[in-house]
Amino acid sequence: AVEGYLRMMKEKQLGDQIDTYLPMIERSLERIHGMRTLILDLLDLTRIESGPVKKNIQTNDLVDIIKSVVDSLMPMAIQCDISFDLDLPAQLPFLCDRNDMEIILNNLVSNAIKYNVNHGKVSIFLKGEDSHVILSVKDTGIGMTEDEQKLLFQEFVRIKNEKTKGISGSGLGLSIVKKIVDSYNGDISVSSKPDEGTIFTIVFKTLSVK
Repeated sequence: AVEGYLRMMKEKQLGDQIDTYLPMIERSLERIHGMRTLILDLLDLTRIESGPVKKNIQTNDLVDIIKSVVDSLMPMAIQCDISFDLDLPAQLPFLCDRNDMEIILNNLVSNAIKYNVNHGKVSIFLKGEDSHVILSVKDTGIGMTEDEQKLLFQEFVRIKNEKTKGISGSGLGLSIVKKIVDSYNGDISVSSKPDEGTIFTIVFKTLSVK
């Protein structure tokens, strides 16, 4: 698609006015963004599936990581008129690889924005309880049926319906999240209802890492 648009512009098939080609430029940028997302997801997946990976395990503050991810995704949220509601402790030290936690949060929070509605909200909850860490990301978006939820963590699976047809993605993000959560002996679950929103909940039961 991008190659086709570039050839049309190179050959000036629609004339000499640059404004005529702005829709093509916009579509090309969207395609490139989709390709970049797919490449990064494939790199993450390859890294995870290529065998045991030496993680950079150290004590990280999950609150700091969450705030950093939210800050990085704020421009995306502003474009969609999405607000954030953060229910976080002052800090929560956790033994982990910071990159792992950033991948998890980037996927869950960006999805909560993409699959939300205009003027919607993304709520992030974090709590440390005994030997458990509970993290949840909730949106007020389009939601999913029970059958759609069953497909979520499979590779290259994207929920396709009338409401999601304009939303881009690689279909790998949640499968990567699941693999990382599993490597920490954690559990991830989803609860959703059409037109009411979705909540993903992760429970890290121990500090042991595979």
